[in-house]
Amino acid sequence: MHGINYFGFNNAQTMVDGLWAGKTSLTKDFSTQVYRQQLLGFNAVRLPFSFRDFNLPGRTDYNWCTPASEDDIRKSVTPPGVDPYAKPLPKPRVPLTVGNGQCNLGMPVNVFDRFLWVINLYARAGFKVVIDNHVWLEDPTAYEDPDGWVAGWARLAAAISKDPVSRGVVMFDLVNEPDNKKIFWRARGGRPSLATLYVRAMDSIYKVQPDAIFVLEGTGQITYAIPSGDGFVTDAGVINSFKTQVMKTSRYEITGIEDPNFFFKALLTKPYAQNVIWGPHFYAQSVIPFALPKRFMTPPGLFKRMSDSFGYLTTKGYCSGKCLRWPVLMGEFSAPHAGAPGDYATMDGLVQYFNNAGAGNDGRHTPISNWFFWAWNDNTPDTNGGIVKSDWASIDWSKVNWLRKIGLRPWYL
Repeated sequence: MHGINYFGFNNAQTMVDGLWAGKTSLTKDFSTQVYRQQLLGFNAVRLPFSFRDFNLPGRTDYNWCTPASEDDIRKSVTPPGVDPYAKPLPKPRVPLTVGNGQCNLGMPVNVFDRFLWVINLYARAGFKVVIDNHVWLEDPTAYEDPDGWVAGWARLAAAISKDPVSRGVVMFDLVNEPDNKKIFWRARGGRPSLATLYVRAMDSIYKVQPDAIFVLEGTGQITYAIPSGDGFVTDAGVINSFKTQVMKTSRYEITGIEDPNFFFKALLTKPYAQNVIWGPHFYAQSVIPFALPKRFMTPPGLFKRMSDSFGYLTTKGYCSGKCLRWPVLMGEFSAPHAGAPGDYATMDGLVQYFNNAGAGNDGRHTPISNWFFWAWNDNTPDTNGGIVKSDWASIDWSKVNWLRKIGLRPWYL
């Protein structure tokens, strides 16, 4: 999966963001964004959402636009220096929802139904879809109302399971970056246990969709320079080597790295244990609002801490009575840029690790070929914007070219 994060259902937009920009369907029509993403080589999407946003009134100012021509679309997804007419333009995999001066034809007004409509259109376009409860910043449901949160996941899974097109492509990313909201493997500070949240949600979803795929993020291991949804170290030697070290962040203080072995052992007893994908995130220092130990942010320390946390799950796996190996997908990461020159060595290391190339081929992990870049959206300043620029029409070709290093293949190649 070569995926893109595309947010808007998590920040009160009540739709994927940016459809308010411009006057033509090049920016205002959702199906046209899916088509452009298809042409750039993406085949998967991760959709952050907030359960709270499902209760908001749906914005209706996305409905009017001037249709963009095929030439407009073709030129928008062709970089400078490349002849946009050198190759036939692939057709959209689903009909564009544009006509009679309107965009987003058929889009429901109800936000919950609208989210399902977005998932279905992506599924019909051949995309895999990860739906991500964006606990970070926008949605406190998981820790303020765990019962309501579990019920919300069950309702959403039940609705998706009734759609034969969507059901086979959707994956459930249950808690986004739990450490950023002080949710750890075990309960503390008035927050529920991440392990308990995971088991309750998976039990509930499994009842309505036994073939559901779960994407699980980690927590509690920031002392090993593992923030932002990473944190799956289970090796006792590694855990003990950090037991007296203290890490202070802008959000919390923690001693040592938390031991999640109890959760892994419990997971192996569940009928859905093989339905799990581990979904760490990775950002370089410029994106993290507190200093991380430098020795773990560039090779070879970077490779060791990645394999200690999640790489081993793809090769050695986890054993307790029985052994399981799992796939890994990188749920979020961004590209290096000139404004943060210190990030280049880190991100060059990430490319080597993804490709299992050079020093990144440490023998402890398989290539990381499933990933979701952050983000399509421009309105993400901490990562220097996204694939689209501030007009939501122009493409940041430096990011596309960087993603080609890890497998992205746009239509013009």
